[in-house]
Amino acid sequence: MLIYDGFSYAVLAIYCATFAYYIKSLRRGRIPVIRLLVTIGMYVVSVLASFLVWKLTSNYNILFAVGMTALAFELVNLLLIEGVQATVFKKKMFVNIKKQAAELIIPLIVYIVVIPFLMLYKSDKELIVLVLYTLFFLLIVVFFSHEFTKQLSLRKSTSSAFIQVLEGRIAPSLSGHGNRVGIIIEALLEDFGYPKRSRNDLVQVAVIHDIGKALIPSQIFNKRGDLTLSEEREYQSHSEKAVQIVKTMFPKEKISDWILFHHERWDGKGFPIGLHREEIPLESRIIALSNTLDHIISRQKDPETILNLLDTKSGTFLDPNLVKKVEIHHIEMILEEIKNFPFHEESPQGVENSINKSSQRETYSKLGESFFICVGKGTITPQEQNLPDSVLYSLANTANERQDVVHETLVHKNRTLDLYTQPLGTGKATIFVHNLTPFLNYRRDLEKSILESYSEIVKTLSNNKIIVQTSKPDLIKELGEFLDSVTIRKNSDVPKSREVIKTIIIHNPVELDSMKVQIAVTEAVTNILKHATNGELSVFKKKEKLQFLISDEGSGIPLHEVPKTILVSGYTSKRSLGQGFKLISKFSDGVHIFTSAEGTSILIEYNILQDRNS
Repeated sequence: MLIYDGFSYAVLAIYCATFAYYIKSLRRGRIPVIRLLVTIGMYVVSVLASFLVWKLTSNYNILFAVGMTALAFELVNLLLIEGVQATVFKKKMFVNIKKQAAELIIPLIVYIVVIPFLMLYKSDKELIVLVLYTLFFLLIVVFFSHEFTKQLSLRKSTSSAFIQVLEGRIAPSLSGHGNRVGIIIEALLEDFGYPKRSRNDLVQVAVIHDIGKALIPSQIFNKRGDLTLSEEREYQSHSEKAVQIVKTMFPKEKISDWILFHHERWDGKGFPIGLHREEIPLESRIIALSNTLDHIISRQKDPETILNLLDTKSGTFLDPNLVKKVEIHHIEMILEEIKNFPFHEESPQGVENSINKSSQRETYSKLGESFFICVGKGTITPQEQNLPDSVLYSLANTANERQDVVHETLVHKNRTLDLYTQPLGTGKATIFVHNLTPFLNYRRDLEKSILESYSEIVKTLSNNKIIVQTSKPDLIKELGEFLDSVTIRKNSDVPKSREVIKTIIIHNPVELDSMKVQIAVTEAVTNILKHATNGELSVFKKKEKLQFLISDEGSGIPLHEVPKTILVSGYTSKRSLGQGFKLISKFSDGVHIFTSAEGTSILIEYNILQDRNS
């Protein structure tokens, strides 16, 4: 417009284009008038500079003149943007000058190639043909851009759905967190001045920034109360565990660093290595801010309150320069956008938790002794408690460094102890020690008593076919001579186990049909892959019986689930044996089962054909 029609028409084009761009702000409730006027002013000044350059160069070679005019427009615009950010946001000028200069190359090439070509037309007819010809190729570009955008959108929605399911499996309270952080970052990047070509990567990384938590024991996220030091260290490892996963999705090393350092703090007190200020990658700082903002929004819904709480983290947890750029309209827009990813609401206590809490209330007499230990500089009193000095000094030092209570669990000389360390502010600390051993023993006895009662019920209702064992040694006593075993860790181990079953049955024919034996044992093996981590199939022979022992290292079946799992047809839950247990029972001559927090073991027995072994 500037070259063909002059300065006035170019300014008019700027007004129209800028207003059209800011129309999208109406969905947020209002157009940011000040920002709109500043944007128009910047472009008008840029066009004025390019107009003066065009006047000076238009008599020279057309390619040179267009190139210089375009360069003047882009450079003046860049200078104005840097000046505004330095004035308003106190940002250093030209920090990313190389990256910004590289981004100018493509638009300059387009200017130099396209504009002189359009100036070569000699008549209106030629111009119309040229415009139609150009529009044809533009439509092709738009079509493929649309298809690309659809694929990109599909990829984003797929990863969003995947990460939400994964978060829900880790802990219900985490569900939707990654997607909300991605939405928050997407809302902020435009005003953070972050390069457009890297925005999609950063948003995608933000969505999966907590993927390392999938490799952390779930009880850490479901625990009520403070974490122990051991649990805290385990939790802090999630950003390091995430790196190996992220490297397979984003090969560039700098991208995995964005996740690795997203828990570093501006004051240097974060993890994993204690980076501070600009040592932390900008992307990690942006993820940290968005992560914090999501946690605040989970508890507060008033935009001003949210902004004030975010400001309290500035200069300690978060980059103060980034915090300053977050405004009320950002919060309002984010609250609107995250409606599709609601926060998890705490569900009522389950049956097992209710039983556990009731048991604890009724068994205060089973709680062990408690005592205090004072740890000073090189002194521990009293000494007669006979606990490791290194552990006590370590707890005291940590509590004094943090100036906060530190919790740890210690297993020492057949005792399980809870230790709470309180700093005294004088370089000393007091440690409250509570012996959990009597309570844990009581709970173990209580669980055994419950299993015994279940055992009688199940045994009677199954006509002595299904036996619930009350301890692992009781189950082991039932085993005969060892024949073979297969480790179960992945899907390919299932066919291996089936081959072992076939081979064993050939040499030890049983009364039941061979195919039914394979189905029952394979069903038990498959349950390991569904509900546990590692497992094993072992085969034994005891006089007239062939025995298949399937053991896993899962979290066991909750006590209140045991009768329903075994006796109710079709009953299944996340931690039960599933609907296949009725099939296992039907296609066997006897079943023994033992379950605990350390895993589940199923012993399936078959009567060997006597006429072949007489």
